[in-house]
Formats: sequence, structure tokens, C-alpha cells
Amino acid sequence: MVEKSNWKAILFVYLIGVVGAVQVGRIAPAANSLRNEMAIELATLGWIVSLITFAAALLGLVAGLWVVRRGPRFALLAGLTVLISSVLIATLSSSVTLLLVARVAEGLGFLAIVVAAPTLIAREASSKDIARSLALWSTYFPLGISTAAIAGGFMSEVFGWRVWFGANAGLLVTITIFAVFSIPQDQSIQRHPTVGGARLLTQLPRAAWLLGAGLLGLTLLTLALLSMLPVFLIETQSYSQSAAGSTTGFVALASILGSLVYGFAANKFSERAIILSAAAILLGSAFPAFNQGTIAHYAVSFASLAVFASGILVASTFAAVPRLIPDPDKIGPANGLIAQLGSVGALIGPPFIGYFVSLNGWTALSIMILVFTLSFIGFALSANATSRHS
Repeated sequence: MVEKSNWKAILFVYLIGVVGAVQVGRIAPAANSLRNEMAIELATLGWIVSLITFAAALLGLVAGLWVVRRGPRFALLAGLTVLISSVLIATLSSSVTLLLVARVAEGLGFLAIVVAAPTLIAREASSKDIARSLALWSTYFPLGISTAAIAGGFMSEVFGWRVWFGANAGLLVTITIFAVFSIPQDQSIQRHPTVGGARLLTQLPRAAWLLGAGLLGLTLLTLALLSMLPVFLIETQSYSQSAAGSTTGFVALASILGSLVYGFAANKFSERAIILSAAAILLGSAFPAFNQGTIAHYAVSFASLAVFASGILVASTFAAVPRLIPDPDKIGPANGLIAQLGSVGALIGPPFIGYFVSLNGWTALSIMILVFTLSFIGFALSANATSRHS
């Protein structure tokens, strides 16, 4: 941590995260073009969409240990290099198999970025600005996904999916060049040349595991809101498919506002007060949002409020890492662990949520949100308590 924040580096790292998240959402808006040209079945298309999350779900903690050994700047640039190469391969691919392989490789590059980036931000931010800067970082994913949906839908329809993919590769190359000159060199590697991976894993504070467990449930909760909202609007509010999709896209942006609000509130209120207040908003809005008797525009408003509150809680998780885990050698592994558990939530969330709602109806979705909100409160407050007594 530095005395004066390097906002140039912080903003470039954040921008890299946003462009990386665009790659996660790059496939869906080009789905029709891809299917028409390459005769891809829906099930296969689903794998092409989701394979980018496999690496994070399986290797997040390993990536965190690697970031400690090689340094966050090196890891970030390496991740960008892998991501650029993979997107170029996908752009030029002529077979579904090559697309799938490229997507797995993209996941490795994206994982390196999302583990190294918050570690770099924590290093380049002052103690006064660290909560605000990490709250900003927590908005990278919804902003990237929304950007992909808006730009990708237009470009793939007008120019085709290869032009859309190629534009992403060009954007990644451009931002990598700027990153080389904007992000300071790693300095801590010389001071810690022999970090023992196994020893570091066993010494990782309990707070990191508690934060990761909380994020797993929070990811499930957010997916419950956003993946089921379009179905709910179509089935109970007579929305068309396009209207339900665009409405859900705008609702997702409320998460960004919540994260930014956390950044301003973090230095003014206690962490406990912020978590409990956001959770109360989430619990109070989840039930009317998915009540079949709620008027359509009220249901959308309550869903936006719930997503806003979840954005506050996500931001609090990222901001808690350097505060609860002050050892610089352990911030990278902690971020890796949290990324891994959050990705597990993303992988198991959609089938779990769909199955649960299909069996029990829409009221069950609100109950699920209640359960995971309460679990997050328990894990987050326990992480803070564990840190105070360690």
C-alpha cells in the first residue's frame, strides 16, 4: 500500500478487468451468427458460453499462489497475452472444437487477470482510497457484460461474429500496450523470492475462506435474481422475450450503482452497518420483486433495488480482503480463493436455481434469496470477527 494512490494505474487495471469481462459476455450476443455459420447446437453453444468460467472454478487458489510467486503486474500482462492469443484463435477458427479449446484458454487468461487485478489495486491505492478503489473494481463484471451485450449485438448482426471477435482482440492488444507503460513494475518479488505455496495455503487466514464462502452464496443469489427475472417477466407479467431481456440488462446495471455507493459509504460508516443495511434492502425487495401479484413496473423496481443491494455486498467483499488480510504475500492467494468460490457459485447456480424454482414456484425464489442473504451476513460478519481476534 502506498501513501498516495496511483489512480492512473488503478484505472488502467480496472479497464483491463472490464475488457476481460467483455470476453465472458462476448459469445451470447453473437449466438445467432455463430449458429448459422457453424451449425452449432444449443447445448454446444451453452458450453462455448460457460467454459470460460471453468478455469476460475478449478484453479482460482492455484492462480493466487502463482501471482505471489511471479508478481501481480507480470500475472496481469501474462493473462492479457493468453487472452489475446485465445481470442485471435477463436476469431480465425473453422471448427467448433477449436472454438471450445480457445474458450478454455480464454478462461486461463481471464483468471490471471481477475486474481492479479485486485491485488494490484490494493498495492497502488492508499489506505484512504483502498475501499473506494476496490468498490470500483467490483463493478468491472456487470459493466463488461452489459458492454458486450450492447456492442456485440450490433456488431455481430451488422458485420458478423468474426469482426466482433476481431474487434475484441484489437481492443485487448491496445489496452495491453498502454498497461505496459502505466502499471509500475513488481518490486516485492525480490524481497520474497521463495514463497512456499503449500505453507502459504495452510497459513491463509480463516477470514479469506469465510469471505469466499459468502461470495459463493452471493453469486448464487445474484444469479437467482438476474437469471430468473426474464422468465418471471415473461410468464407472469406478459413481457415479450426481447423486452424481458433488455429490462433485465438495465436491472443488472443497478449492481454498479450499489458498488459505487459502497465506495463512498465505506469511510463514513462501519462495515457491520453497511452489510446489515444492504441486506435489509435486499430482503425487503426480494419478496415483492418475485410476487406474481406485484404490478410489472413495481416488480422491476424492486428487482433493481435488490440487485443494487447485492452490488453493495459484492463491493464489501472485495474491499475486505486487504483490510482483513494485511500480509501482502497472502492477498493474491486470498483473491484467488475468493474468485474460485465465486466461480463455483456461477457454475452451479443456473441449474440449481432453475430446478428449485421449477419444483416450488416463484415464492421459492424469494425464499432462496432470503437464505443466501442470511448466509452472507453470517460469513461476512464472522470474517470481520475472526480478523479482530487473530
